[in-house]
Amino acid sequence: MAEVPLQLGPGQSAQLGPGQSAQMPQTDPLAELRDIHMPQFMDIWPPAIGWWLLVALVLTLLIYGGYRLYRRWRGNRYRREAIAELKALRVDYQSHGDDARYIAGFQALLKRVALTHYPREDVARLTGESWVAFLDRTTRSQEFSMGKGQTLVDANYLPEPAADIGALHDLGRHWIKNHRLELAA
Repeated sequence: MAEVPLQLGPGQSAQLGPGQSAQMPQTDPLAELRDIHMPQFMDIWPPAIGWWLLVALVLTLLIYGGYRLYRRWRGNRYRREAIAELKALRVDYQSHGDDARYIAGFQALLKRVALTHYPREDVARLTGESWVAFLDRTTRSQEFSMGKGQTLVDANYLPEPAADIGALHDLGRHWIKNHRLELAA
């Protein structure tokens, strides 16, 4: 065994007898180890900067999305009012049963909706074939010029127009809900 010199603090002296060597007493090396300490729980508050940035981004997106939804809802108010008026027109038709009166009110309603959404100079002069072509073009369909909406072309000039009012009503509701500005050009 190798000798380990005995280290003494200042002012201490080792008094060894003859033939004695300064050796440390043998101790258990594991006795000098500290106990295992579990790490402390991390605080969740205040969060790291990345979480703050994520929260700011999510809030910004929610506010922007809410604003866009509100603007869209507000911009479609005329559609909701037109659909309510179309329902009232249908209820009125059920009480009187006059096709010509329903068709005249229906055409006037569609024209008012079109004037609300499209430029006046593009819509106000339209009648007959050009009117139903406009209605088809703004919904990318052919239901007005080739389908049930064909009644609108000459219904104002006939004393008793024959029309499927239920189909015409559904077609008008579809147009009010689905017409688009970018398709009109």
